[in-house]
Amino acid sequence: MAMVFVNSDEGPPFERGIRVYPLNPENPQQPFININILSPNLEPMSYPILFPYGEPGWQPNWRCESYQGAKGNQSRVNVTILQYNLALTAVRDEFNPIISAGKLTQQWLVDSHLQVEANNMNFIRTHQ
Repeated sequence: MAMVFVNSDEGPPFERGIRVYPLNPENPQQPFININILSPNLEPMSYPILFPYGEPGWQPNWRCESYQGAKGNQSRVNVTILQYNLALTAVRDEFNPIISAGKLTQQWLVDSHLQVEANNMNFIRTHQ
C-alpha cells in the first residue's frame, strides 16, 4: 500500500478533493461545497458500498460512555478518529463490510490513515 499527497506545507492535506453540488446553493457564485476530513458525511459519501445506509462517520468531540480501564472517574471520554477506525475494523460475529471488501478495504485503510495524520497535524498546528 502507498499514499501520495501534495500539499504546500508538506503535511497531509486537510481539505479533500470531494465536492458537493447542492441543488439550491446559498451562494450562487460558489455552486459547490468542499468536504473537509472532519465531516461525518465524508466516509458515507466516499465509500457508499462500505456504508450503505449513509450512517455518519467520526466527528470531533464525539463522546462515549466510560469503559473498564478508563483513567480516573471519567464518566464520558472523547473518541479519537483512530479509536473509531479501529472499532470499524474489529472482527465481530456478524458480517463486517469494511474488512470484507478486498482492495476497497486497502484503499479505505490508507484513506483512514491519511485522515488520522491530517487530524493530528491540524491539532499540532492549532495547539502550539
